[in-house]
Amino acid sequence: MTTPLKQALTAASALPQTEQDKIAELIFREIERLQKDETPKKPFMLKPVTKGSGYIDTSINHDAVLAEFIYTNKVSQQSR
Repeated sequence: MTTPLKQALTAASALPQTEQDKIAELIFREIERLQKDETPKKPFMLKPVTKGSGYIDTSINHDAVLAEFIYTNKVSQQSR
């Protein structure tokens, strides 16, 4: 155990029991958070799409392409 941790626990032991319980809960939560952060993450693999949108500038004009797609589909669904 490190000196700062010993000093912190000694100081905490002088507090009322309810305050000691709150500090213990904070310590356990922090330990749990640190343990979760140390677990290796599964790599996220992207799969390329088999069919594109047909637009070559979608990344540049994303909003316009999306709006056009929504408008086209709304109009075609309403006419059915």
